[in-house]
Amino acid sequence: MKQSSTDYATNSSNLLSNLIKGLIISLIITFVGVIILGFVMKWGNYQSNIITPVNLAIKGVSVAVGTFVYSMHANKGVFRGIIFGAAYTTLAFLVFSLLSGSFLLETGILLDYAFAIVAGVVAAIIAGIVTK
Repeated sequence: MKQSSTDYATNSSNLLSNLIKGLIISLIITFVGVIILGFVMKWGNYQSNIITPVNLAIKGVSVAVGTFVYSMHANKGVFRGIIFGAAYTTLAFLVFSLLSGSFLLETGILLDYAFAIVAGVVAAIIAGIVTK
């Protein structure tokens, strides 16, 4: 059955809507995770070397949940995982840079992109398996 232009526009609109929902949910998870980490670091007796692994875990969970929202019931999940991971990293960089007042592009951002894209791809594959 051939897809009409109205069906295509509706599907595109739904995908964009799901991308935005996923990004918002991911950013909320990230903010909550960072705030909790801040409280734990302030009032707990933890060394600063736990920040990086916990931060990666927060990003991983955020990307996974957001990718799941974005790619659920959609084709080309791996491609959507790549898109979501890159979009999340870009948006998170912009938001946290605005909050901190400095836009420093360092080589670590490339690792953030790689990590988020891998997390997005894995989450998209899982979403594809779960929703079939």
